[in-house]
Amino acid sequence: MKFVAALDGREVRLLQVMVLWLVVVISAVSVAFVSHLCRQQYAQLAAAERLGNQLKADYGRFILEQSTWGSLQRVESMATDRLNMHSPSASDMLIVNQDWLGAL
Repeated sequence: MKFVAALDGREVRLLQVMVLWLVVVISAVSVAFVSHLCRQQYAQLAAAERLGNQLKADYGRFILEQSTWGSLQRVESMATDRLNMHSPSASDMLIVNQDWLGAL
């Protein structure tokens, strides 16, 4: 406080203006920096959303491919062509009930 008391009114006013200008400059730099950070974060968000949309599309294609590979018609044709399997005829079928299993 001795320093401020030693200054006259004009010098105190000049010191106040200089301090205010310093605060304004610091505030302006802070605003610019925060705006830059905001733009960076928004760019990251947009990239993450693009990646999420791409992953959703890939997942949809995967589900479609999985249902195609597991379709009953495809499994049946593979069993017939590759494994020489066929549906049994009525004379080849045997129906078993629980009473018969209990006798064993």
